[in-house]
Amino acid sequence: MDKKKKKRLRNWVLFAAGAAIVVFAGSRLLAPKPLSYESVLAESKDITTWYSFAGNIEANSRETILSERSATIDDIYVTEGELVKEGKDLLNPSSGVNPEAGMDGEIAEIFVEENQTVSPGAKLMTIVDYTELSVSVKVDEYELAAVTAGKEVKVSVSAIGREFTGVVESISKEGSIINGVTYFLAVVQLDYDESLKVGMSAEVTLLKDEAKNVVTLPMAAIQFNDDNTAYVLKQGAEGIAIKSPITTGINDGKLVEILSGVNEDERILLGEPTEAAGFGLGSGMGRGLQDGNN
Repeated sequence: MDKKKKKRLRNWVLFAAGAAIVVFAGSRLLAPKPLSYESVLAESKDITTWYSFAGNIEANSRETILSERSATIDDIYVTEGELVKEGKDLLNPSSGVNPEAGMDGEIAEIFVEENQTVSPGAKLMTIVDYTELSVSVKVDEYELAAVTAGKEVKVSVSAIGREFTGVVESISKEGSIINGVTYFLAVVQLDYDESLKVGMSAEVTLLKDEAKNVVTLPMAAIQFNDDNTAYVLKQGAEGIAIKSPITTGINDGKLVEILSGVNEDERILLGEPTEAAGFGLGSGMGRGLQDGNN
């Protein structure tokens, strides 16, 4: 074989080898690559959701004693913090009758002193019954059906780290419109407890939904398509993550009830699907669960 033929053959061999390398590298680049995902296990648990309303502890009965006429306060017969019975004389003005307590309760505040002159309508003292306390809360019109008179609720008072049982005593017949939403005032009656103080912040909760021994996943494992249908990621062939549609039930903000599409003890991948994992555009990430159903 002459030199020209040898050179031409060598060039063809080098070209073929180069082309094979390019094809091999391209196929590796274009092939779906298994991605590294964290995972969670679907577990059987209970989920409970609650309605929650904020309010403050109030006294049910309160009386403010007012001066009926101009007079000088000659004597004051009670002291702040003293317990009094209905009908007790409270003080002695220089003219007119002695004001009496109109209810049983505690002298919460005295606004005058002996020998002080007061005018008609002036505040003299306040009597409060601290043994009958309640919490008033605003209830959204869309949640009103769940809050009925006589219903038992939980009342949490964070200032003292305690939880009490209360009963819905009444619901206002007229609502107040705040920022376009109508709210109704519900009064929750509390049993007496000396640790409760008027003005303390309280959270009233009552049962909304409950699911016992159901398949659950963390909310982070649930993803959504553009049409808001839910799915999870499962491991497919060769470690490639695949979308799997699911139906969800209630959620408590952390756990989601899985009605179908996932079995107990099944492992679910965490992460956002990508084209490299064999998915099209638009993962639907960022959509939220509707509380209860999708």
